[in-house]
Amino acid sequence: MENKVLNANIDALKKYDRVLADEILRINKTKSTFELIQNKNGEYNLLKNSIPLHSLAGAQEEAQKIADKIQDISEKNTVRIVWGLGLGYLADEFISKSNGTVIIFEPDIELLRIVFEIVEFEENLKKPNVFLTNNPDKLLKMLDILADKDTKITISFLSSYLSLYKNEIYKTAGFVEKTRGEKQANINTINKLGAIATINTLANTEKIINAPLVSSLKDIYKDKTALIASAGPSLRENIETIKKYREKFILFAVGPSLKLLCQNSIEPDFLCIAESLDTSAQIEGINLENINLIFEPFSHSYLWNLKTKNKFLYFSRDNFLNDWLANVLDINISDNKTIGTVSYLALSSAKTMGFKKIILCGQDLAFKDGNCYAKGSAYEDLECIINPETNKYEIVAKDYENYKRKLISQKYIDTQYADIYTKNYLKKLNSTIYAVKGQNGEILPTQACYAIFIKHFENFAKENANLTLINSSRGGAQIDGFKNLGLDCALNECPDIKKAEIAAKHPGYGQDKIKNEFKKAADIYTQLCEFSNTPLKYQQELIKEFSMRKTLSSSTEKTQQKITNLLLELTKKYAKYPFTMFFCSSYTSRYFENLKKIKEAKDFEQIKNLEDSNLKLLNSLKIRSKKLAEYLIYC
Repeated sequence: MENKVLNANIDALKKYDRVLADEILRINKTKSTFELIQNKNGEYNLLKNSIPLHSLAGAQEEAQKIADKIQDISEKNTVRIVWGLGLGYLADEFISKSNGTVIIFEPDIELLRIVFEIVEFEENLKKPNVFLTNNPDKLLKMLDILADKDTKITISFLSSYLSLYKNEIYKTAGFVEKTRGEKQANINTINKLGAIATINTLANTEKIINAPLVSSLKDIYKDKTALIASAGPSLRENIETIKKYREKFILFAVGPSLKLLCQNSIEPDFLCIAESLDTSAQIEGINLENINLIFEPFSHSYLWNLKTKNKFLYFSRDNFLNDWLANVLDINISDNKTIGTVSYLALSSAKTMGFKKIILCGQDLAFKDGNCYAKGSAYEDLECIINPETNKYEIVAKDYENYKRKLISQKYIDTQYADIYTKNYLKKLNSTIYAVKGQNGEILPTQACYAIFIKHFENFAKENANLTLINSSRGGAQIDGFKNLGLDCALNECPDIKKAEIAAKHPGYGQDKIKNEFKKAADIYTQLCEFSNTPLKYQQELIKEFSMRKTLSSSTEKTQQKITNLLLELTKKYAKYPFTMFFCSSYTSRYFENLKKIKEAKDFEQIKNLEDSNLKLLNSLKIRSKKLAEYLIYC
């Protein structure tokens, strides 16, 4: 007999999770016993193996008390995780009161089948802010998509679920905090590089809208073998094997590995770069005319001037500007990720091109035998050693001058900038020393970002179980889901590949929409330029008065407060625009960091230098806003 309640619930769930809906439908018999009873108030309660899931005294009252503990329940930028569905009392309470996202996590699929048969949950499941899942990986993926650094995330549950799933609930809470931390790390990077990445993208909009996409190469190498060469220490160990079997794979090289490959007469088919800063030192002196370049729109402008065979853009959905650009250009980038590493860009590109077997080489993600990068690669001079004074791992440059010349573009090498940048880069590397499990079970030193990358590679493996994924980076970090196999064994039975004829095709975007959207963005940048005039004027007045008095008076403090209020207003006013959001925060966050240092400063010169630095920031905000408006107007 047809169950209309079940069918309606399933149809609503299918809209965003067909897999779970089909799994629920396949359940014909449950291992657990379920019983529906009523309490003295006439409320229904569900018993699972004789355990009541809701309070026998009052199921609705219990749900209300739990929801009332969340003081900011009605705020919009929130994700409320309801751990356990039961008969839906607690979920209903959060859905009715929350203006943010509600994710219901129910680990028992048998319970979902029972509840879907008897409770009309269709209308709730249809709401755009309500999601249901039984998969912890999907839960984390939802958080990755739906939450930003300011999103408040809470986990609520019935007491019955705490007794049934105590360890699982605590584990979920740990995952949530880890996700929040990773997002904050990503945002911190964007705050530092947001301005230059925005400038790179918008300064090259005319070229971007005329460049072909990696997606235009879909399935061009269907069922073939790809080798992704990164610059880890194991790359050098595999050079001879790469040369021996060169006809059996298509070679993707990430930027830092290019020099070592070319020094050994190995020419990659694709070069992948995703750097907002000038990394031209990685490729200086190398002929790229027979190599296809894959890069992000935010990558440094020098890439557009390189003489390459073809240039293809990869719009990652993790980048703050790309969502806006994708909407303007009407392209789908939902499957594109980079998660902070260019190697993942290469991996994702290889998947798009249809490769069945994908092999990682030089993707050590750990410092084996103290080596950070392969000898002969761009950063070969770095090593990870134990500092005898601190007894902790430390990354140092064996030959500082040589390392500096490989890190910095030649045009900057004799400037003061070169030493400042190199020392800060080393300092940054040493602030994130971490430990991970090696392929042989040993503990290896690495950087915290590499530990995060490992997890993302493992997630890729889970999501692409149909692919043959091999890690030939012997002795590096363990990447679950990739088979650890020597490169010789991985390649010796592969057939030779005939290289495809690749022709860059113009994407053919709708020009009217592009012009309209760019005009709107140009208007916003013009407003931002005009807005910045006032805090800039106040900063000039502040410095003039401070220079006269040689101290921070009550008058300068009032002026400083005016500037602070204006910058807070600026952040609030322009944060809703994706093309200005991190451009603005890149300047305001550095301004406020300088204010903290000013409060701690002990002498006039130090304060003066910090105030001058803030003047330069505000002046740069104004000048660059005007320049970006011009780029967009004349595109």
